[in-house]
Amino acid sequence: MKHRLIASIASLFLAAAPAFAQQPAFTLPQLRAFAAMAPDAFRQEIKRQGFSYRDKTVTEEVSMIEYEKFVDGETTNLMKSTYVESRAGENTIQLSTTDKAAFETLVKEARGAGYAPADKGRIPGGETYQEFKRKSVGTGEVVRFVYPKKESGMGRVSYTAVVWR
Repeated sequence: MKHRLIASIASLFLAAAPAFAQQPAFTLPQLRAFAAMAPDAFRQEIKRQGFSYRDKTVTEEVSMIEYEKFVDGETTNLMKSTYVESRAGENTIQLSTTDKAAFETLVKEARGAGYAPADKGRIPGGETYQEFKRKSVGTGEVVRFVYPKKESGMGRVSYTAVVWR
């Protein structure tokens, strides 16, 4: 009886394992929804998808919490930044991935959804970025895609998408 119970529980974990073992592929609407979520709801959703806690930074102006998932040699990090009410328009989700194909899919999705190239430049670490903006009723939507430095040197390069609420 005891062995059957253990075998049943093990089979349930194995059945659930593929969902946790898959590298996530997020869409822009999903990322935008994450940016709008309350921190507790975001935490529950991300943990449900198999992400683990990585880091948290809290100041008087912003709370940033980061989760990560490592599957098949690829790493995905999600960081939710939640600002004080007076700066709530700055709330973001930052998706960083070593999966270049998943990143390029997001860029193609932005272009296909009517986002137009806007500002481009270089951030202090030397990486380049390209912002895409879409004017919609009420507010302009912005997505920033950050590309790694060409001569990275160490480790796997990471591609980043920042989505504002």
